[in-house]
Amino acid sequence: MEQETRPAASSERIHKIKSLSLDLSKIPPLEQPTPPSNTLLITNLQSLEIFRPDNLQQIRDLMSKTAPIHCWSPLKSFRRIVVSFYDEEAAIAVRKVWDGEAILGNHCRIYFGKETPISQEDRHLALPDAGKLFFISPPPSPPHGWEMRLEDAPNKMVHAEDLADALARLRHQAVPDSGPSPVSPVHSNASGMRSRSSTLIFQPKIDELGNSPKLPCVMVDDMTDEPDEMSPVSIAESKPGLAHTMKTMRPPVELTLDD
Repeated sequence: MEQETRPAASSERIHKIKSLSLDLSKIPPLEQPTPPSNTLLITNLQSLEIFRPDNLQQIRDLMSKTAPIHCWSPLKSFRRIVVSFYDEEAAIAVRKVWDGEAILGNHCRIYFGKETPISQEDRHLALPDAGKLFFISPPPSPPHGWEMRLEDAPNKMVHAEDLADALARLRHQAVPDSGPSPVSPVHSNASGMRSRSSTLIFQPKIDELGNSPKLPCVMVDDMTDEPDEMSPVSIAESKPGLAHTMKTMRPPVELTLDD
């Protein structure tokens, strides 16, 4: 009986061993190494002495003996140096020489970074369509070659002479002696507070008998004269109703702060 049970037990063990399987579903995906580029990341620079200007210059000079450097960017906060070269072959040659080397007691590790463009192409933002410049706020910069110049003074004339001549020629009929002329200055200073001059430029006619009250005319008022300086007495004499409403100025008020 013992001889019969032993072969049966051994066969069960063999069956259990054959039924074992390996679950590979939880293995993380394979990460491909970073492809070579013209940029190197020199990491594991833990000593702050490495980032002294004299030490950085010495490291750069030694690295330039292997290949010319395009850009050198020490990053002290990240304890690394970003170096870009003019081609991938130069970066690969520098990595073979410097990867694992001791720099002030720190064995640096060098990895490939993102490709750095070397071409001198224009990377500035292009100007928008000329038809859409009106909608931009603030407006764009002036064109190349534009120079600032001092603007002219404002026009001191009330109205342009050519405008008055053109409006005067619109009248096809002769103006009677009793009527006003096409351009007749009328001065008025009734208020006594401010001088003003009015100029009648154009007044339409419907017939020779007189003016039409329903048609508009063109008149320009000149309000650029300086106001006349008048004393309070003259103001009161010109306007009797203001004699009893004149007010004195408020005396100055001093404010004190309690301690």
